[in-house]
Amino acid sequence: MTTQATIRQITHDDAPAYRQLRLQALQKNPQAFLATFKTEELRPDDHFVYELSAAIQPPIWGYYGLFVENKLIGFCQIGKSYLDKKQHLAYLYNLYVDPDYRGQGHAKKLTNYVLNKLKELKIERVFITYLAKNKCVRGFYDHLGFEECGIKPEAVKDGDEYDDEIEMTLKL
Repeated sequence: MTTQATIRQITHDDAPAYRQLRLQALQKNPQAFLATFKTEELRPDDHFVYELSAAIQPPIWGYYGLFVENKLIGFCQIGKSYLDKKQHLAYLYNLYVDPDYRGQGHAKKLTNYVLNKLKELKIERVFITYLAKNKCVRGFYDHLGFEECGIKPEAVKDGDEYDDEIEMTLKL
């Protein structure tokens, strides 16, 4: 049974909940992020307030949260380039849903919500990047219609282990 969820832009007021969920994401799914729990847990609360506030750029850019009964259970970020010749593009980052709420369609709902916002702005193409070791996310993006468009070999190094970055795109 799918739990009813609401989606809205995350603001600085949501920073404590965002910090908690972000740290959980880095602990439970480190293969999905470039940041590490070790580094992020040392950041002061003000860092998370700043991160959320700095990401907000009208009309829609920033972090979006998925809430169930006013509890933040997922988030993602949409961004764009500041370059004039890239204003037709958008980037989807940091998609995460609490494992206790997975398998209920929440990630798809959140992603479709932001994709629809981008369509309203006449954005033509969206890019995502994921780490090759995060194999489970590939099927999710394939299902949404994203197509692989590039690989950056050994673009990430964690200790002595390398991972490739896979870039995918969706034409809106």
